[in-house]
Amino acid sequence: MPLSLNYLAKRLLWSMLVVVGVAVLSYLIIVLSPGDPAVKWAGNPRGANASLAIELARKELGLQDPIYVQVPRFVVNVLTGNLGLSIFYKQPVFPVITSNLTSTLELLLITYLIAIPTGVLLGYFSAVRRGSRVDDFIQQLGVLLANTPTFWLGSALFLVLVTHEIPSSGRVDYVLAIETGFQSITGFYLLDSLVQGNLRVFLDVLVRLLPPALAISVYPMGLMIRVVRTLVTEVLLEDYIRVSVALGVKKRRILWTFTLRAVMPGVIQLSGIAFAYSLVDAMVVESVVFGRPGLGRLLIDALNSSDFRIAIGLIVVVTVFYLVVNTLADVVQALTDPRVRL
Repeated sequence: MPLSLNYLAKRLLWSMLVVVGVAVLSYLIIVLSPGDPAVKWAGNPRGANASLAIELARKELGLQDPIYVQVPRFVVNVLTGNLGLSIFYKQPVFPVITSNLTSTLELLLITYLIAIPTGVLLGYFSAVRRGSRVDDFIQQLGVLLANTPTFWLGSALFLVLVTHEIPSSGRVDYVLAIETGFQSITGFYLLDSLVQGNLRVFLDVLVRLLPPALAISVYPMGLMIRVVRTLVTEVLLEDYIRVSVALGVKKRRILWTFTLRAVMPGVIQLSGIAFAYSLVDAMVVESVVFGRPGLGRLLIDALNSSDFRIAIGLIVVVTVFYLVVNTLADVVQALTDPRVRL
């Protein structure tokens, strides 16, 4: 069996230790930073009783205790899924985060649907035509894409779209959504509009998704081109490929079946590794450049309002999500590659 319970238990334990470490460090950094969350919780009080209101707020938030008491209590709350109420939104932290998470995940999904297939195909064609002008061009393109600043590219795309009066900011035209009776069911607007048969909203959401997705996709696409070219080149030099050619196996079957099947585990692993970078890119591009709601906007609002619970909750959720994605990538790699044992 490529998978073992021992591996899964070790991976779960290691992931929990990582989450605890991230929670402790993020709590210390944010809570000890300038700005008093109790002032926001108390409603920015003024007057003679302001200090009393702030002191009561500190007690409600648990900030009056020594830091060595706050940290273990916070870690226990994280592991039990309880981060309390948001200081700014006055709502439980996790529902606030999950309501914004779908926007970022939808953007990442479109990004990977663009980046991974395109990068794999370009890297494949570069490898099978190695030494040609096509190979040289695709290699240079991969280097250029992998090193293109995502924020700069997103800003350039946004300026072009604004100049041509093409909708580019936000997730959807809310006037159009109201007129057509669109309702959010899952939080993924593309899926929800398809389920409701609302083609106008689907196209509007897609038009607003593609520019930021294209900007974010350049790094994983360029990385995939370079890695897939190397993997395919190595596979084509394997003995079983030479034997297949000698036995008269059709070239198309060798290139499209044997070769692509051999490189897929590497593609899966690379996709998981690149996920963290793409997630950070998505948070920056969606909020700062295109003004989309999502985790990036939520983090900025949390920092501006001294909402340490939202800020720390975001860090923890993103860490857990990254660990889950990479674990799934390792598991899928083991299931698709008989040489890998976990």
